[in-house]
Amino acid sequence: MFGWRVRVILRAVILSLLISVVSSAETIRVSAAISLRGVLETIAKNYEKETGARIELRFGSSGQIMTQIKGGAPVDVFISAADRQVNELVEAGLVDAQSVRVVAGNELVLIVPADAKNPPRDFTELITDKVTRLAMGEPRTVPAGMYAEQTLRYFKLEDTLQKRIVYGTNVRQVLDYVIRGEVSAGLVYATDAREAGDKVKVIAIAPAGAHEPIHYPAALIKGSSQGVASGRFLDYLAGSSSQEVLKRFGFSAPTEKPAATQPDKQPETRPSERESRLPNVSHQSGAGVLCDASGLVTRVESLYS
Repeated sequence: MFGWRVRVILRAVILSLLISVVSSAETIRVSAAISLRGVLETIAKNYEKETGARIELRFGSSGQIMTQIKGGAPVDVFISAADRQVNELVEAGLVDAQSVRVVAGNELVLIVPADAKNPPRDFTELITDKVTRLAMGEPRTVPAGMYAEQTLRYFKLEDTLQKRIVYGTNVRQVLDYVIRGEVSAGLVYATDAREAGDKVKVIAIAPAGAHEPIHYPAALIKGSSQGVASGRFLDYLAGSSSQEVLKRFGFSAPTEKPAATQPDKQPETRPSERESRLPNVSHQSGAGVLCDASGLVTRVESLYS
């Protein structure tokens, strides 16, 4: 008598379970350097629309994410802002070395608040009384801080500026310090300055020879249950449509090589034609993200909302 009802209920339960399994199988967990937040959210949204897969994004400093992965955090794809963190995970046996590929490049710039009255004119003036506090990322965990430290060392400014440096837990925090006028100047990526728009001024671009090349290696985490799906997403990141989005946000192509600095010439430190990469763009306040205790930023809303 109730047999048909039981069959209907069982079919509904089985269908619900299948949908749940499929949904779970299509979720790719991506942890990436926070400087990629805006562009990666756009790329992930495009990928979701084109494939039906779901991309779960988490952002933070590359060093923080590396530590999380070592601690067993559920991650399928890691996109760092430097080689160091990816290499360390490869050595630890946590990253598939064959999967590593560079997906974008960037530049390091010296910025000041938009309303700065007497800003430094170049890197060499950082040691003058024009700068009382200089913001940069923590070099041990923030790649932008590592590049900044290398640049200060290149100009022989590191020791003189040591007591004036304010360290940020990630490059976006450094940017916020400058925007709010809490420091005289800061060292961030060109794409961060671009996103801040008219809230900051770019004073100088670090010469290519002042620091290691800035690029973003992406890699698959070993043992991921989404290895195949994650590999497809990496292919998509390296593809032409994603590269166009990265270019639109001011990132350079992964194959671009920085010009070598001539040793017998003073490197140029003033903005040049490369400033074309730094047009005014409205700065986003970061709505829809949440910082957890580790300093990572998690996107908590749906990409479609």
